[in-house]
Amino acid sequence: MSLNTKPNGHAPESKPDSGKSSPEVWSFFSGAMGLDLGLEMAGVHPSLAVEIDSWCCTTIRRNRPSLTLVEGDVTKLTGAELRDLRFGSGEVELMVGGPPCQSFSPGGKRAGLNDPRGNLIYEYFRLISEIRPRYFVMENVGNLITAALNHRPIKDRPGKHWNLRAYSNGSALTEHGVSPLAEDELSGSAIRQILHDVQSLDYQVTFGVLDAADFGAPQHRLRFVMFGAREGLPPTLPKPTHAEGVRGLLPFRTVRDAIWNIRQNPGPHSSYTEDMAAYFALIPPGGTWRNLPVELQKKGLGPAYTSGGGKTGFFRRLDYDGLSPTVTAKPNRKGSAMCHPEFVRPISVWECARLQGFPDDWIIEGPMNQQYQQIGNAVPTFLGKAIGEQFAPLLENEAEPCVLTAPRMEHLLEVASARLRKAACNKRSRNTTPDLFAELA
Repeated sequence: MSLNTKPNGHAPESKPDSGKSSPEVWSFFSGAMGLDLGLEMAGVHPSLAVEIDSWCCTTIRRNRPSLTLVEGDVTKLTGAELRDLRFGSGEVELMVGGPPCQSFSPGGKRAGLNDPRGNLIYEYFRLISEIRPRYFVMENVGNLITAALNHRPIKDRPGKHWNLRAYSNGSALTEHGVSPLAEDELSGSAIRQILHDVQSLDYQVTFGVLDAADFGAPQHRLRFVMFGAREGLPPTLPKPTHAEGVRGLLPFRTVRDAIWNIRQNPGPHSSYTEDMAAYFALIPPGGTWRNLPVELQKKGLGPAYTSGGGKTGFFRRLDYDGLSPTVTAKPNRKGSAMCHPEFVRPISVWECARLQGFPDDWIIEGPMNQQYQQIGNAVPTFLGKAIGEQFAPLLENEAEPCVLTAPRMEHLLEVASARLRKAACNKRSRNTTPDLFAELA
């Protein structure tokens, strides 16, 4: 499907390949290129992309035919092979990558670094050690900050608490016949291991949790971001450009800003079953399953009604005048729902793309479910642009440096954790749609 109908939209325009010589910028786990498009908007143009998903590769070829594309498994690639493919290129200025995050996501099984998908972080580190770029970026889900190195299912924990923070107060909860959580099963143990291991790369790093909404995205989407520098110091993380009622910052962009003008021509979208549509018809803009009568809550959620967790993804309807929750890969499912603010239907592929910041002329290939997945798994281009703007000046050595000492690492961990807590508290106080990352692990 092509997203090339162009009404007077709010989505940014993509730029064709310029053809001029540019620094070597290598992208890994590129997906539908949301992060890469953002980099391009900042003047940082990827020269190589690595992706395993065949539909994503088809999308990349369609939109960036001159880009060197490797369709394959990073675990089977070496830095030497990639250099040969790029004609033995010397200095690689920047590597960017977001190893698949399902194992750390609230929607996944949360197996952490024991999950092969979690270990792709280490495959990315391996490639960094072989390629030795001047700088690197690693992004992942915001929940990486609170994830455990080893995941113990809730049913096997003492007290059966779904929130690992309940176990991190220095006096581990106990239950007869159930062993206390070990140190590597506690909240934050995964990121501490990663930060310990990344030091073996001999790169200076800085990191934090960023919300795409703070950079112009019409959705809340929290991402862990790490910058690394081989020589000297990495740039600081980007500062927010958007906020609500803050002098000097632009107002948040809303769902209305993104999709209002295509509401009558939204393009292809999935549909709800008759039963599901009946639930959504009772939910107001900005509402969730909590707006249903109690008897319908129990019926609609089924076993999930009595399970732990916030269940924030169930039966959500967007609000034109608010921010979207994190765009999901399956907006037609009741547990990851993204119902249109005005109509009783899931938002369309094009509307998802608008919320993620994809240009209207960006073509997403594949059947509808694959289009939804490619877009939902992408990094918002707005956040990619903010990251790119931090690295663009590095060619002139103009970036503000930031060294990671042990005290600073602890400070950054506390700041990142506080960012997640604030997001979760804001969500609970509003009791509306924004699906910010809860402090799960």
